[in-house]
Amino acid sequence: MRGWCGALCAAWSFGAALAEGGAATAAVRVDMEGPPPALLGAYNLFADPASQTPNDGVVPYGLSTPLFGDYATKHRFVWMPSGTAADYHPREAFDFPEGAVLVKTFAFAKDLRDPAQGERLVETRLLIRKRAGWAMLPYVWNDDATDARLAVAGARVPVSWIHTDGTARSLKYIVPNMNQCKHCHVGNGVAQPIGPKARYLNYDYAYPSGAENQLAHWTSVGYLSGSPGPADAPKAPRYHDPES
Repeated sequence: MRGWCGALCAAWSFGAALAEGGAATAAVRVDMEGPPPALLGAYNLFADPASQTPNDGVVPYGLSTPLFGDYATKHRFVWMPSGTAADYHPREAFDFPEGAVLVKTFAFAKDLRDPAQGERLVETRLLIRKRAGWAMLPYVWNDDATDARLAVAGARVPVSWIHTDGTARSLKYIVPNMNQCKHCHVGNGVAQPIGPKARYLNYDYAYPSGAENQLAHWTSVGYLSGSPGPADAPKAPRYHDPES
C-alpha cells in the first residue's frame, strides 16, 4: 500500500479555544472538545495554502533521513500553544505538550526536472496532542489547492508527474483511513510521533530568515525545552549528503 505510513486519527482547534493556559497565537485555531473540522482551513494553519506558506507561529521543519514516499514531496510544520514547549529527549521523540500540532503535507511535483513548474497538493496529515493522547487526521486537497477535506475512510488519489528521466509516471496515492495511523505511529504500545527526534532535527534548515540549526531554532522560538547545544546532541547523517 502506498502513501499512508504516518497518517492521523481524531481532532480539535486553535485560537480562542486553545489548550488550557495557552494564549491565541496569530489566527491558528483548534477545538479540543468538539469533532474534527470537515475542512483543513478551519485550523488556519496556512497564510497561503497553495504555496504551503505557514501562518504565524507555525514553524516549518525537516528530517535528515525522511522515509521515501513514492516521489512525493513532504512539507512539515509544528505549532504549539503559547507558553508551552516540547521536552527534549536524546533518543526518543520529544514529549509534546497538550495542544501541539504536527503537520505533514504530501505533494507531487509536476516535473521532477524542474521544481519551478510547481506541485500538486494531495494530502495533509495532522497529528494533534490531546489530553488522552495523539489524535490523527488525514485531509485530502481539492484540485485548486484552496482547502482540504477530512477523509475519515481514507481515499485513493490518482497522481502523475514527469520523472527525472523525462518519462511520464503515475500511481494511485493511498490516503490512510483514521484507524491506519497506528500501523506506523506506535511506540511502547501507544500512538505517538516518530519523526521529531533530536538526531533527525540536528542540522541547518533553510528558514525564510536564513539557515539555522533546528534544535537551536526550536529552542529560540520557545518550542523546545532542555535541549543541549547541537554539538552535544545526537545527529543522524543526511541521506543525500555524503559529508554529513
